[in-house]
Amino acid sequence: MDRRDFIKTCGTVAVASVLDPSLFSQVLAQQQDGMFQSYKKALLVKPDGKPIKEEDLKPHVSYVFFYPYAATPCYLLNLGEAVPPAEVKLKDGRSYRWMGGVGSKKSIVAYSAICSHQWSYPTPQYSFINYYPPDKPSETTKRAGIIQCCAHLALYDPKRGAGIVDGPAEFPLASVVLQEEGGMFYAVGILGKDQFQQFFENYRTELRQQYGSTARARELVERCTVTEVEKYIKAVVRC
Repeated sequence: MDRRDFIKTCGTVAVASVLDPSLFSQVLAQQQDGMFQSYKKALLVKPDGKPIKEEDLKPHVSYVFFYPYAATPCYLLNLGEAVPPAEVKLKDGRSYRWMGGVGSKKSIVAYSAICSHQWSYPTPQYSFINYYPPDKPSETTKRAGIIQCCAHLALYDPKRGAGIVDGPAEFPLASVVLQEEGGMFYAVGILGKDQFQQFFENYRTELRQQYGSTARARELVERCTVTEVEKYIKAVVRC
């Protein structure tokens, strides 16, 4: 890690480390392993522009926002119970430490909504990758409380850093590192396998059409509008 990256990472985690001194050293170690990338600190807001609060996030309702780029979707979930830190394993034998949920109940988590298998992602028209709450299991896999991609049945566990449960995925879903300050939530970086470059290469034509240019799709955001999935996506495909 060069001096510029070191300073950038220190700035990103400084406030969080006041609350949890172990966070500082953990994030630095994981950046050295290529498992953490800091991006612009972005405030999570409601569609009306006001900062989103913990009470705005209903348990087991899926929300979508875009981070760290204007075109990269993420899911925000209130899992309704404390979600402790976990060791997330990759199929190549490596692992990284996921920090667990945030909020007063430590129940709020966020992940990239881009499937790590073949980059299926939610669009305004449809989504094959979705969260299945405890009372609505998948008809195909009979599992609930998971994130499942119906494209090739990759399954991820949101209570354990979106680690792989089953299916063809080689990597867990990347985790959005959330930081809480004064009752407001910020996204500050990405933990896990960063596949954004592959995503932009695969969907450059579609993203150019949607955003007007690839440059606009790749813009780093400073505010993330959080919307219920059912209000953003016309067809939530479940299987």
